[in-house]
Amino acid sequence: MTAIPTNKTPNEFIYVHRVCYSDTDAAGFVYHGRYLEIFERSRTEWLAQYDLSPTKLINEHNIVMPARELTMNFYKPGRLDDILYIDQVIEHRGRTQVTVKQTAQRKLPDSEKLQVIASATLHIVCADTISLKPKAWPDWFFPAQ
Repeated sequence: MTAIPTNKTPNEFIYVHRVCYSDTDAAGFVYHGRYLEIFERSRTEWLAQYDLSPTKLINEHNIVMPARELTMNFYKPGRLDDILYIDQVIEHRGRTQVTVKQTAQRKLPDSEKLQVIASATLHIVCADTISLKPKAWPDWFFPAQ
């Protein structure tokens, strides 16, 4: 699994994930709950490109980032050995919350075209580690915006 920063905009990021046995159900399709884990890995790699991690945010900046709301859509089944390209785009940034859209795509056979197979929209809150109350996102958290 590899993280590849894109050249689109500073808000976008692509994470590449190969589907393995543990991602699939008895029918050989990506189990719907695994998309949450794959999307979480994408967000973790997005943080890593800025030399950040959940542990660093907690220990050094007193920030946790709980998901407040999640909506998922499933379009086509992912399969064993598929290479998934997870786009991650910050659609909206508020004072204490961001809306992140993540889309799982795979290449069509014998083509360079990508097919959307699942997507998720998350509302993530910046919260204080002690009080767990929402707090403003630090300006440095969103570089080059």
